[in-house]
Amino acid sequence: MKPHRRLKIAGLTAGLVILVLLAVLCTVAVVQIQAGITAYVSGQSIWSRAQVHTAVHFEQYAQTGNTEQLRIAQRALGILLADRDARIAALASTLDLDAARQYFLDGQNHPDNVDRMIWLFRYFSDFGAFKEAAKVWRDSDPYLDRLNQIGEALQQEWEAADTDPARIKALESQLADISLQLQNFTLKFRLAMGEAARWSASFLSIASTVYLALLASLAWLLAWRLMRELRRTEQKFSAIFAQTAVGITQLDLAGRIVDINPATCTILERSFDSVMSASYKSLVHPDDWELGQQQYHQVLEGTRNSYTVEQRMLKGSGDHLWARLTVSMVRNTVHAETYLIVMLEDISESRRLASELSFQATHDSLTGLLNRRAFEYRLVRTLNRARADNSYHALLFIDLDQFKVVNDTSGHSAGDQLLRQVAEVSREALREGDILARLGGDEFGVILENCSLEIAATVAEKLRSTLEKTAFRWEKEHHAIGCSIGVIPITEETADINSLMRAVDIACYMAKDEGRNRVYVSTADDQQLVAQRGQMEWLNRIQSALKEHHFFLDAQIISPATSNGGSHGLRYEVLIRLTNEAGDVVPPSAFLPAAEKFGVISKIDRWVIAEAIRKLSETPDHLQVLEACHINLSGRSFDQADFADYVVDQIQRYKVPANKLCFEITETAAVHSLVDVERFMARLSKLGCTFALDDFGTGLSSFSYLRRLPVDCLKIDGAFVRDIATDDTDLAMVRAINDIGHTLDKITIAEFVENDETATLLGEMGVDYLQGFGLHRPCRFDELLAERPEIGRTAQPQSRQSLR
Repeated sequence: MKPHRRLKIAGLTAGLVILVLLAVLCTVAVVQIQAGITAYVSGQSIWSRAQVHTAVHFEQYAQTGNTEQLRIAQRALGILLADRDARIAALASTLDLDAARQYFLDGQNHPDNVDRMIWLFRYFSDFGAFKEAAKVWRDSDPYLDRLNQIGEALQQEWEAADTDPARIKALESQLADISLQLQNFTLKFRLAMGEAARWSASFLSIASTVYLALLASLAWLLAWRLMRELRRTEQKFSAIFAQTAVGITQLDLAGRIVDINPATCTILERSFDSVMSASYKSLVHPDDWELGQQQYHQVLEGTRNSYTVEQRMLKGSGDHLWARLTVSMVRNTVHAETYLIVMLEDISESRRLASELSFQATHDSLTGLLNRRAFEYRLVRTLNRARADNSYHALLFIDLDQFKVVNDTSGHSAGDQLLRQVAEVSREALREGDILARLGGDEFGVILENCSLEIAATVAEKLRSTLEKTAFRWEKEHHAIGCSIGVIPITEETADINSLMRAVDIACYMAKDEGRNRVYVSTADDQQLVAQRGQMEWLNRIQSALKEHHFFLDAQIISPATSNGGSHGLRYEVLIRLTNEAGDVVPPSAFLPAAEKFGVISKIDRWVIAEAIRKLSETPDHLQVLEACHINLSGRSFDQADFADYVVDQIQRYKVPANKLCFEITETAAVHSLVDVERFMARLSKLGCTFALDDFGTGLSSFSYLRRLPVDCLKIDGAFVRDIATDDTDLAMVRAINDIGHTLDKITIAEFVENDETATLLGEMGVDYLQGFGLHRPCRFDELLAERPEIGRTAQPQSRQSLR
């Protein structure tokens, strides 16, 4: 053979070999791309589940602080971060193959797919649809970092000494936003990889056509190689089809099942034959047949490519599961007719978690009843219904009478069990359809729909009686359960739920005020409730006045009855005063009864003590001539264990001599809290404080308590003093009290001295001090402090006012 011919044949052979090699390389590359895409689709399903678990368990941790939820969330987040690190390693300028492999394995990707995934992203992430997928993946990085930061912030909040509920709530809101963004990225990535799959399929078709044209004379060899590669590709796709954890079902256009993968059988808990022999409709829960039908027909008509729907699927056991179905149309190709592909993913667990979160948001975790938020929502609906159809309903407010006793004597575990028992008993005692909720602490609420006030009263009394008869036993202790119930109507005239809750709270208080363990039914024209509401409004005004500094002090001088016996120091009583919003002075008789009744009088006492001692500390010259500053104390203050600590702290803080302070305690308070009063007096006496028994003589037991209490002064009740000039009985009473006081070596002070004749009689009988409008009308405490009287001068009013 001639050399040039041999050269030509060699060239043709070489060209053939080169073309064949290029064809093989191209085909293999496409196969690897398809396998890599499929691997990324499978990995995306793992990534999606990890993202959902991260968000769900971080949210559980935010609400409960359960460290197990935190651990699960962090483990799921580790999968997301491992995939991100794998991508970064795969795209690094110098490839660290071992690191990239390990990261993909940490992301729970199948070991057989790892090299393909590295190869695909390293060499194709800048081309076509792959470029978009890479961009979507990279764009999700900041959100992963933010998700990680939120988890760390939640951990810091729950591990902190003082947990900030507002901060946790804000982090929980941010968590929801980040989770939504990541779900959007998941969808975009899946669509981009789908586009990449279609792009690679188109590339294969073009490459095949080109090489078939170039190698027409060698068709048999090219066809053999192509068929071999196609068979390999088909085997690889079949392996992926069989191994993926997502169910894949092929349907014909009539809805008949053509093929399924093993995952479908696993998810549905059915055998291959039972699924293949069933119609697809028979696998769907009957109640969900209509879900997605409109989108299904749109896919058949070609107006949309795919759709996703969540519906229940029937398992072989007869139970059902919640599934997310993604239905796509595969248009007819050269070798196959048009068919539908259904991707099936079991989302039962995520639905269960979502349901639990919803339940926890609307129910009390201890009793399982509705919580206050859900109750108020139902109350709004009931009120709107009353306005819409003029219907009648009722609202009940239940407060347990002995809950604090159980908590204090048997512990909080016993208190929790009592609340659970009360919830169970109440459910059984109420009617079907009645709405029961725990509003907080030992308070419960009930909405009785379509119920007259008369029937509501009957239901409430039945409930009260049932609870009264219920025995609660804890270890060796036996406790009686009692409750006070307020009942009010819900009608179209009701203003809003805030007014409803205030009114029913007051009604419950009325039940307690009348002796507890009873039902108080309030009507629209309930004058007693109106009066009670007025007192409770005073409660709010008092609390606001304390916060906004609307209280101030007056002072009334206590004068010696006679000038005999030498000079006396200055003595006066400080008096609480209040200014309203208009700046007018409100008389104490308007707000002190409400303060006493609702327990805020102790706050007023503390304010007076602190204010008086502070002002005295700022006027050292005044302190030198001061004999005693009298400060009134309410009996309710002695109910607080730290009251004596507070008074001692104020004296030591401002360094005011304790012997300058005289605390006035009413006889009623002394009798009511005798042990506490004795303990208080004993402690303060050691510091040098003195004490006066106020309103002395009004009770039958006054004289018996004089021997027990270290009292320095007796203030004779003004009811006896006012009329001694005209009433011999009152005169005799005052003389007797004064004589007994002096016998016991007590200083006597007469109140309500309003005229000269009364003052003269008191001086003649030997009363030590006088106090009243006839001697000195109360003035601002600041004015009295500013007078700075001379040391050693007999303390008298600036100018003896006329006693007429």
